[in-house]
Amino acid sequence: MNDLSHRIFAHVETYIHHTGRLFVVGDIHGHYDALMQKLADVRFDFQTDVLIAVGDLVDRGPESLKCLNLIDEPWFKSILGNHEEMCILSHVDPLMKNLHAQHGGEWFYALSLQQQKQVIEKLETLPVLLEVIHQNKKYGFVHADIDLNDWEAFKLSTKAKSRELALWGRGRIKNKRFMRYSNVKGVEQVFLGHTVVDYVTKKHNCYFLDTGACFGRELTLVEIDCQLPIEKQQRVIKS
Repeated sequence: MNDLSHRIFAHVETYIHHTGRLFVVGDIHGHYDALMQKLADVRFDFQTDVLIAVGDLVDRGPESLKCLNLIDEPWFKSILGNHEEMCILSHVDPLMKNLHAQHGGEWFYALSLQQQKQVIEKLETLPVLLEVIHQNKKYGFVHADIDLNDWEAFKLSTKAKSRELALWGRGRIKNKRFMRYSNVKGVEQVFLGHTVVDYVTKKHNCYFLDTGACFGRELTLVEIDCQLPIEKQQRVIKS
């Protein structure tokens, strides 16, 4: 990638997965033990397998710092969620700080200012978008929403006007702008979280995985494998 491309797509990370299995998990929200149990259930190999989180590692659950520190693990990757964004903006936006404190961010404000800065520095390393090459196919990851039907165009758009939508939007899953949405070209599938669903929900080639672990419901973990469809692993609602 040349320097110009790197500047344009600084908010996008590309990862090529060579060996082992590839998994994706919905919004963890501080539920570290639930995640570890899910990984144990699938006999996750911490030496060769990789887990990707769709953002919202923190807030609402009891172990936000433990989940945050997963970022340092070589077997773990995550994108930025709106709850991470609230942490980052809390030091410059009083309204965002208040919103965050009211939606599970109490743990963050119990930290010293120095610790808060360290958390923010870590969160600022997370990309808004992640694309993964696996089994010769490309998969996209974004926390909340994708309003375009072209992955490459969305990457460009997210650098400017669509960043907030990528972290906070619900347009596709809520059927806003009816008839505008279709399969997202340029990727095999897109994985998202943010909007709580009763079961994994498929909209076109987009899978929404936040099944409400922060509200005492199931944490969803699925394997990404072209030979093992999501529908063979989980109940999937096509909406």
